[in-house]
Amino acid sequence: MNPNQKNSTTSASEILHRLIVPIQTRGNIGKSTEAIARCEWMNQRGADWKGYDLDAFNRTLSTAYPETVVFIQPSEEPEGEIIRILRKIKEAAVTVVDPSAHMNQTILRALNMVRFHELAAAAQARITVLIYPIDEVSDMDDVSETVETLKDTVDWVVVRNRAKTPTTRFFDASELESRLTEYGAAYLEIPKLLSDTRNHLRAHEVRLGRGISPAEALKSPSVNVDLVHRIVLEDWLMNLFRNYDAIAWHLLPTADALNIVQVSKTLKPGNRRRGGSINVNNIL
Repeated sequence: MNPNQKNSTTSASEILHRLIVPIQTRGNIGKSTEAIARCEWMNQRGADWKGYDLDAFNRTLSTAYPETVVFIQPSEEPEGEIIRILRKIKEAAVTVVDPSAHMNQTILRALNMVRFHELAAAAQARITVLIYPIDEVSDMDDVSETVETLKDTVDWVVVRNRAKTPTTRFFDASELESRLTEYGAAYLEIPKLLSDTRNHLRAHEVRLGRGISPAEALKSPSVNVDLVHRIVLEDWLMNLFRNYDAIAWHLLPTADALNIVQVSKTLKPGNRRRGGSINVNNIL
């Protein structure tokens, strides 16, 4: 079915395209790591996606997925770069953006300059904004400003990465959390990966001089991940994929999310098997 046929047979409320972007000042909170895992989840679930790496300091996402993610070198008009990405949202079912830290105001200005929520509605598209609570007053003020600016014009995902932020006491039961609940925010828990396994993978990244996606770590002979760490990583990925499945409505277009929900209903707890959500053919 071509895009025009799809548009003519879907309801106006159906989402055909997603733009997913974290908007937060703080760096080193696991934004790129989460993006890599989410892209791997979309690959395994058969979602059509395209990515843009705006993090000139790390280039993590574009090195992990060089064939799918475009690296964009920062210019003197960063708002223009964001707007060019926004104009391409219909080129894929899901558009992933991995910005550098401190690009929050740039992204907000770009969205406002083109009134993107209106353009998105006309294209049956929806923005998903990821935020990362952290026990720092300035960071929570920054998140609160972002939420106050965008309100319910976007979908919200609150990411808790205990490896980076063990506690979120400033956020839990706060006015900000209540506001996000009113906006229908989803919550994503990133399981903790054993530090030994993280260090093992990081050593391989240093050796190769680039980022490594979970799939490559599991399947590529050139990476040569230790068997024990492969098992730990597989279990971690399986649990994280289940967490993504649970909030698929916030991360995928309607049809893709519905397909995941229908598949999940057929998997009764007693029928689940270890590694059942992983493409085993790619790791043997």
